[in-house]
Amino acid sequence: MDTYIQNIKTEIVNPLILLLMAGAAAYFIWGVFLYVKNSSDDSDKGEGKRHMIYGVIGLAIMMSVFKIIDVITATVGKV
Repeated sequence: MDTYIQNIKTEIVNPLILLLMAGAAAYFIWGVFLYVKNSSDDSDKGEGKRHMIYGVIGLAIMMSVFKIIDVITATVGKV
């Protein structure tokens, strides 16, 4: 049972989380691009700023999910 859960974590969950983290990083980079490109227009600069904030929030959530999954697998592994 322990190896089954570990295999699910390493083969399915971790790559999925890494893919979502890559998406959040790309969203952040897109926000930086918009912020720099539209530095003279305040409304468009605000859009870039929102993209950057949401990208950072997404990355923080995905890192938290990694740790939560680690805690769950450690707990289930001890049962």
